[in-house]
Amino acid sequence: MTSIACFDDRLARSATTKAEAEQRLLDFIREGIRSDGSHHIREHSREFDLYLPWFMEIVEYGAPYPDVEPLGICQLERLYLDASWSLVLKGVLRPGPRSVAAGVDGNVYGKAFSLIQGVQL
Repeated sequence: MTSIACFDDRLARSATTKAEAEQRLLDFIREGIRSDGSHHIREHSREFDLYLPWFMEIVEYGAPYPDVEPLGICQLERLYLDASWSLVLKGVLRPGPRSVAAGVDGNVYGKAFSLIQGVQL
């Protein structure tokens, strides 16, 4: 599951399979961990490694690669929700904040995930 690529919103907007979506999510998390990325992931992720509303905002306004017919936003949201849960089932992510002490509101459940301790990206 490792990749040296950083997050590219055009690739994320062009995803059509769960495998592609999983890779884009991992690229997004990887950029957030670096904290020097151009998408300000760390600032907008609300104590999570993956905050899907922020991810989808970036994806929605990103342009797909030329000659690629992108999925509609509703289809992309479903694809990325499924890919997120797939990463949970694979033991990469877990639903919830990075720590028990994180002060998060109840509206984030199902939309936000953290890396399992010890997972290397």
